[in-house]
This record gives sequence, C-alpha cells and structure tokens, in this order.
Amino acid sequence: MKLELSDLREVALEDASAFREHYRRFPPEHSDYLHGTMYTWRDYMRYFFTKTGEHLVITAEHDGRHYIRPPVGPYERDVFEEVIQLSRSEGWEPVISMIGTRTIRWMQKEFPDLTYEPHRDYFEYVYLSRDLVELPGKDHLKVRNYLNKFRKNNEHTIEEISKDNVHEVREFLIEWCEKKGCRDDPLLLHERQANFHALEDMFPLGLEGLMIRVNGEAEAFSMYEEMSREMAVVHHEKANPDIVGIYQAINNETARHLVERYRFINREADMGVEGLRRAKERYRPHHLLEIHHAR
Repeated sequence: MKLELSDLREVALEDASAFREHYRRFPPEHSDYLHGTMYTWRDYMRYFFTKTGEHLVITAEHDGRHYIRPPVGPYERDVFEEVIQLSRSEGWEPVISMIGTRTIRWMQKEFPDLTYEPHRDYFEYVYLSRDLVELPGKDHLKVRNYLNKFRKNNEHTIEEISKDNVHEVREFLIEWCEKKGCRDDPLLLHERQANFHALEDMFPLGLEGLMIRVNGEAEAFSMYEEMSREMAVVHHEKANPDIVGIYQAINNETARHLVERYRFINREADMGVEGLRRAKERYRPHHLLEIHHAR
C-alpha cells in the first residue's frame, strides 16, 4: 500500500493506550515519540500518525515545516521506502528526522545514498537511577551539598500528585511562571502550556508525578512516564528558585520513587540551552540517546 499524507490523523488524547501498547513491543528510541510528549506539546508542534501493519508512522508540523520520523516497528525496507518516498514527494527536509542510534545503524546500510547528521541539541541524557539516588563520589559533591542544605533548612513532605492535589501544582506553576517571566520567553511560554496540558490530562495520559511541600505549600513537582521496561522519562520538573537545594531535592526524590521500577531515568534533552546543558552534565549521565537527521 502506498503511504499518502491523507492516511495520517492528528494525535489525540484517546490514542494514549494504542501508543503504549505498540511501544511495549517496539520501545521508542527518544522521548519525542511518546504520546505524552506529543499530546502535551501540541500547541507548539502538531503531531500526526498512522498505523500500517506493525508500524507506526509519525509526522510533525511546526511553523509550516513538516518532519517525518522513521517508522516504529520491525526493520522492513519496503515500509521505510514508503516513508522516504512520501517525504520526498512532499519536499520535506530533512527527508527523515529524529532517527535513533539503533535505527540509524540499519538505515546507513540500507540507504547509503542519504546523508546522516547528528542533532546534538536533541540528545537525551540518561542516568542510572541508583546514581541519582545515591549521588556517589566527588562528581556529585556539589549536588549533595545543595540537597543537604535543603533538607536541613526546610520542613518538607513528599507526596504523589493525585486528583486531590493536582490543582495545587497548577497554582504553583502559575506562580513559577510569573517569577521566571514565561510570557517574555517564547520557549518558556510553550513549555508552560505543555505543563498545563500534562496536569489537566495526566491521569488519562498515564503520567505520574511527585510534589514537594515546604511549610505545607507546593513548592516543586515532577511528572514522568514509562518509556520502556527499564527506563522512565521525566517530562516536567519545576521548583521554587528562591529555595536553595529544592531542585536537587525533587530530582533526588523522583529517582527514589522510580529506582525499584526502572534501571534508567531519561531526563530529556537540553535544547541547546547552555545553562541547562551544564546542569544535566553535572549529574554525570550514564549515556546519551543520540538522534540524527537524514538528508
């Protein structure tokens, strides 16, 4: 069957279980493939998909530009050829985007006529869950110091985000954005909206989350979901910048909550933001999930 643009439809909330079921058989190589990512970031980038046989085909559109991913499923040349042909016929560039490491190794052999280039800003940082809990060695000394200061100086409690307290997280996010000037920063503004979408639909999306209370008030939260049987991905994490060590605390508490279920925690990409890159490198990732484009 020839793949046509009309075969694809926009990703919707009710597609959550279909994506989860497919990814149990064929785990995605990057968090941008996850339904939770695509649905909550829909105001920034619109996502479309179709199921063809054992494959998911996903496209994205932002500011009039379209991107198509490699099909998620078994490595079958004819299906990849259909994706490449659709992209070329539509004049899309890159021909295929967001190609993970396993897939690019196969594609380089099967499609040597394409040029492959890394996209460093979208490399994702993956950590051993145990390392984020224990913060071992000299490499984590500064992180441990900040964490200890928070625990020493603040009366706090940890609780899971539930239907009973999710409204408090939303109120905290509004205050956080006011402090950070979200409305003056286009990327922060889109991230703010993605956070709100995640909070509004976190339970049907299958997202989970933690909240830290300081003196009874919500002052930090994280939201995450399963990416594979051995990896969770932290989609959203925010904390009151006026409280020393609270970012280190929400990071550590999230890892403690996940360590028995997942060997790895994916803390997503740095988007080329230098300060964010330094912060993610400071935690000493176990490895990076590399991503490439094909031209």
